[in-house]
Amino acid sequence: MTPLSKQTPERVRLIGSGSYVERNGKRLLLSCEHVSAKGPLDHRYHGSDDVFPVRGDWTATAHPVDVAFAEIGDAAWHATQHSAAMIPYARFAAKHGVCQRAELLFFRGFADENARYGFGVHEANASGYCSQEKEGSGDAEQFEIFWEPEKTQVTQSTSAAARASIKYDDPHGFSGSLVWNTRFLETWAAGQEWSPEDAVITGIARRWDDKTKTLLVYRVEHLRRWLDQH
Repeated sequence: MTPLSKQTPERVRLIGSGSYVERNGKRLLLSCEHVSAKGPLDHRYHGSDDVFPVRGDWTATAHPVDVAFAEIGDAAWHATQHSAAMIPYARFAAKHGVCQRAELLFFRGFADENARYGFGVHEANASGYCSQEKEGSGDAEQFEIFWEPEKTQVTQSTSAAARASIKYDDPHGFSGSLVWNTRFLETWAAGQEWSPEDAVITGIARRWDDKTKTLLVYRVEHLRRWLDQH
């Protein structure tokens, strides 16, 4: 995944989050349309401090779809040494569905409150969140996962430095983050040992609803249908 940023002569600011996806032999940078619409945007590969412009044209559809992708060619992918990887399209579930409401859902994205710019360096720190689907919420197009900053619990393995530097009060910037159904409880209930390889993409985060304290996620079946049409 990657932070998507915009640069002006005065400053650099975070716009949203994106993910690298491999589909039909092509590399796609996938995000939301309302993120891509604020271009031209830059992206950064994991393991590299270099920032590159998104040179390909965005293929996008506005709300109520709100999805966009740009193709990343060979020259752009190999422009620097990095450790970024692509998510195989096979990891996208056919349809959103959890075995029970308590199932663990995970996403990782870049919040604007954790992005700082100074001395020529744009520091955008990613943060990962484990959440659950809100019971009785959503509709045929989207589902909702909890985002309640006051109830956030930091994992025990989080370093003291990370605890001190990472904020989790404002989700703006998470738009475009892919949401994973970990299938942890589903695997455990089947009497099997869980592995990260059991997780599947179940949707893409599009916006935060401050009234319901939830992130609104476009269901993967609609995301797949749109991608297959383009």
